[in-house]
Amino acid sequence: MRLPYPVSLPKLLLLGFALVALPPVLALLGAYFSLDQLSRRSEIAITRATAITRDSRALSEHLTALERLARQQLVLADEQGLAAYARRRETFIETADRLGLHADILDTNSGLDSLRAAEEAIWQNLQQPGLSQSQSPALVEAFGAMSDTASSIVSQADARIEADIHALQIEAAAARRQLLQRLWVLIPISLILALGLTALIRRPFRQIEAAMRGLGEGRFDIPIRVAGPRDMALLGQRLDWLRTRLQALDAQKTRLLHHVSHELKTPLTALHEGTALLLDKVTGPLNTEQQEVTQILASNCQRLRKLIENLLDYSALRFAPGDLRREAVALASVIEQVVADQKLAAAARSITIEAAGESLCLHADRDKLRVILDNLLSNALKYAPPHSRILINARTEGRYAMIEVCDSGPGVSAELAPAMLEAFVQGPPPEGSPVKGSGLGLSIVHELVTAHGGDISLQANHPCGTCACIRLPLTEPITS
Repeated sequence: MRLPYPVSLPKLLLLGFALVALPPVLALLGAYFSLDQLSRRSEIAITRATAITRDSRALSEHLTALERLARQQLVLADEQGLAAYARRRETFIETADRLGLHADILDTNSGLDSLRAAEEAIWQNLQQPGLSQSQSPALVEAFGAMSDTASSIVSQADARIEADIHALQIEAAAARRQLLQRLWVLIPISLILALGLTALIRRPFRQIEAAMRGLGEGRFDIPIRVAGPRDMALLGQRLDWLRTRLQALDAQKTRLLHHVSHELKTPLTALHEGTALLLDKVTGPLNTEQQEVTQILASNCQRLRKLIENLLDYSALRFAPGDLRREAVALASVIEQVVADQKLAAAARSITIEAAGESLCLHADRDKLRVILDNLLSNALKYAPPHSRILINARTEGRYAMIEVCDSGPGVSAELAPAMLEAFVQGPPPEGSPVKGSGLGLSIVHELVTAHGGDISLQANHPCGTCACIRLPLTEPITS
């Protein structure tokens, strides 16, 4: 089941860009939330580590200060010393209470309880009357035990901070790996979506390009359908409408060619027959001037008949360019036949026709090949100056036969040479010619050569005239 296209090409582009951007956006959102969680945990861990470090170090400092004040009180035994100890003691208890808030992660409840109990006992002793120096060793021993306990709490706090740092490092590494895994998965998905979007967008453009190429090549019988967004499909409908209009115009042009050619052939036939009767002296003998005028009439009737035949041949080719009866054809025999047909026209202008080259065998339609060579030779005879030479050369080039028909006429310019292969395009008329050509001879040759799977080119002013070169598929050489 094919998914429907969006309404228009801009909407398709927006949808495609959104789909392509979706995986990177998801990756960025995932990375943002991971980093946010990691940042929050790091902030909590740093705050907690700072508080634990500060309070654990302060606890040891308070114990040192309490020990010094207790010794002073043993010596002085005054109220001021006892008050100073009481103030320091309150700070010590507050610090121990703050550390007690982290007892769940430090596991220091027992140590803090023992510190509180030991300090409470010392405080009670200091409040007793009759303090003496004899109690100093016991006091020192009690504070030593309390210092050991405080050191143990500090060590536990340091160990816990290191464990938290290591856990954060592990979590950060896991977040990096997770981000890389997401990128490895989402980047190929984005590439696949981008390629799919490109193919989806290019498809209607390729169809439109193929349709326009078909219109340019004259293939009006193939309907144009463009699958894509609504605006592209509408453009395809417009192109199909244009195709039908061009098809109708082409049919009208072909019918016009048929009608005009038919209407021209009827009076031309009468002129040709009347001229033939005059030449055969059926109506009586002719003097020299009459004989010359009659020959001019006969020559131009023959030329007009050739132009009309070109029109009919071109019209037929436009309908069935590939309708060929292929067979193995000896090229030399076809060239010999064409030269024989043009012998009188060449002799009238004292032009020599030379055929040279290899004996080749072509896989072609014999009649169409004769039309190709006859049109090329007729063109060369029309433009070649009197008392000149026309060369027909055949050679092999790979699996193709190269046939060249070269004259020494005025030639064509390099700018005009490619256009000469189009219908109704012709160069300057030859000097002294009373009748212009139809501009269909080379076009017919181009159609027939293309139908045979070959190609034709005009080498402008080569070397001092025109050389028409055609390339046709080759079967094998003819061995004598």
